[in-house]
Amino acid sequence: MNTVVTSKEAIMAVCRQLVAEKGLMAVNMRMVAKECDIALGTLYNYYSDKNELLIATVESVWKDIFHMGNEYKQFFSFPDYLQHIFSCVQNGAAQYPDFFNAHSVSIAKSKQEKAKDMMEKYFEHIREKLIVVLHSDLEVDFSVFSETFTESDFIDFVMNNILLLLMDKKENCTTLVELVRRVIYRKKE
Repeated sequence: MNTVVTSKEAIMAVCRQLVAEKGLMAVNMRMVAKECDIALGTLYNYYSDKNELLIATVESVWKDIFHMGNEYKQFFSFPDYLQHIFSCVQNGAAQYPDFFNAHSVSIAKSKQEKAKDMMEKYFEHIREKLIVVLHSDLEVDFSVFSETFTESDFIDFVMNNILLLLMDKKENCTTLVELVRRVIYRKKE
């Protein structure tokens, strides 16, 4: 007889393990039910279809990669936090091979807008954390920002460049960090 998994968290732990070991394409209703040792019908009580399960899995993997707690409060330097984000995603790429390439194509076209909205919400959360860290960094010279170069523009630039570096499989983000340092910190005279 099947053992009942009583939480979405337990199901997501199984899904993350599947993604890590076999890739996102291995996440389907039958496989997850089997790995959770529950009836397929029980899994449908938690997720209405494969796409809903995949969207939840993608979100869970992203949360695992960034450990979506309040770890950003320990950073006093904006450049240090950038390096932390870059390292988190690199480690996530190692832990979840092919996740970054697969998650956009694994979800049915009819549900891709929902997945896109979820990812935008997630990236907005990261942007908000970047702004918190920027404002917590006592060395930042906020006079560098203007109407044509806003904090929001700067954060978007940083996020876009982190993503580009990761897509290009760069081993570090030292050039971006140095550029950030030169832009936001006053030169000591």
